[in-house]
Amino acid sequence: MHDLVVIGGGGAGLTSALTAKKLNWDANITIISKDELSYSPCSLPFVLSGEIQSFDAIGHDLKNICENSHINCIIDKAVEIDLEEKRVSTRKEGDFPFKSLVIATGGRPRKLDVDGSDLKGIYTLQNIEDGKKILEKATDSKKAVVVGGGAVGVETAAALRKRGLEVSIVEMCDQLFGHCFDQSYSGIIKKTLEDEGITILTGKSTDGFMGDKWVDSVNVGGKDVPADFVVVGVGLIPNGELAEKAGIKTFKGAIQVDGWMQTNVDGVYAAGDCVLTHSLITGQPICSQLGTSASRQGKIAGSNAVGCYAAMEGVLNSMVLKLFDMEIGRTGLTESDARCMEIPIISGKVKTTTKPQYFPGAEDLYVKLVFKEINRQIIGAQIVGSGEGVADKIDLCAYAIQKNSTIDDLMKLKYCYTPPLAPINNAIVDAAENAYRKITRLREVRRRKF
Repeated sequence: MHDLVVIGGGGAGLTSALTAKKLNWDANITIISKDELSYSPCSLPFVLSGEIQSFDAIGHDLKNICENSHINCIIDKAVEIDLEEKRVSTRKEGDFPFKSLVIATGGRPRKLDVDGSDLKGIYTLQNIEDGKKILEKATDSKKAVVVGGGAVGVETAAALRKRGLEVSIVEMCDQLFGHCFDQSYSGIIKKTLEDEGITILTGKSTDGFMGDKWVDSVNVGGKDVPADFVVVGVGLIPNGELAEKAGIKTFKGAIQVDGWMQTNVDGVYAAGDCVLTHSLITGQPICSQLGTSASRQGKIAGSNAVGCYAAMEGVLNSMVLKLFDMEIGRTGLTESDARCMEIPIISGKVKTTTKPQYFPGAEDLYVKLVFKEINRQIIGAQIVGSGEGVADKIDLCAYAIQKNSTIDDLMKLKYCYTPPLAPINNAIVDAAENAYRKITRLREVRRRKF
């Protein structure tokens, strides 16, 4: 009998096993993984770009990691969960009875159901093998098309452009990063990518892939865009089938969990890209297929699975990316999402610089904060700029959201200053003051109407 069986050796699965072992050293813990390597998928575009020298640099032997932590590691595919018998069956290695179970089966790339989707030369980017195929093809290619204007698509496009390829991004929505950034900030990102030589086709559908055996163009809105190969990055489908077949509740393929990452079955937990969590701001169900969410969920699932106590309060889907010399970050709700939810909001915006303008290396920085009008609490932030420091500012905003901080709180933020690192005026404070002035004007308008 295994005290804990974990299905999946990715970020969520491995984190849950390691956390459980730290908290309960005597527990007999087994990971069942179909992959032999442990690595961060977020690092793949940087191998494609050449910023990381090889895929060998990001991959680590899963069995070695588990052995060093006294965790059993089975390289095999789990094919069945029997909840009555409390056991997991694998394809080759047999059955594994358990007291507690963590399901961390991840997700798989969504594919396009269009003509020519079975042609050679159409890739997705989820694992090292995908990356190797793309890199091999990129070395003797001149043109690439990336379908999808989200994080995976844009990072892949930037990586291929750094390799010297002609790159086009095709995005069906009318902007890049549709639910991550408001249109004005998405426009700043788009212009930067275009300045780097990437062609951006927004508001255009991918109608098909053309070619004989190998793709040679993509039909975009009725026009053919030449391509030596294509990378499709249009999201992930949760791998919830194994859980659903066992009788565990799912919603649109994602495993439903509570705040303790427990499913509807006592002692059975789930974490990572396969689960449906909830928004910290609205409480509504939401997928959060990010490395940070997988890690946090894995820690909570692993803790609770061996008798400890931890809770997942919700997600903000905080994200930060570096695209060429530009850093972009976001957390919480955008203004457009808040308005769609009929949440009355006030936004504060500022354009400033990363350092005093007189100091060498000062770059533009754009900050937008979103507040609830009714109580002035911050519910979202977007930051775009060159240089460094976006990640830290997004983390600060995320913490402010968690603590229900208001415009007044952020206006009183105590901060540091030195010309080589930061200007005398803090961008977060300036954006909060901008929101405060808007509220003051709004009050005056209402007073005059009365």
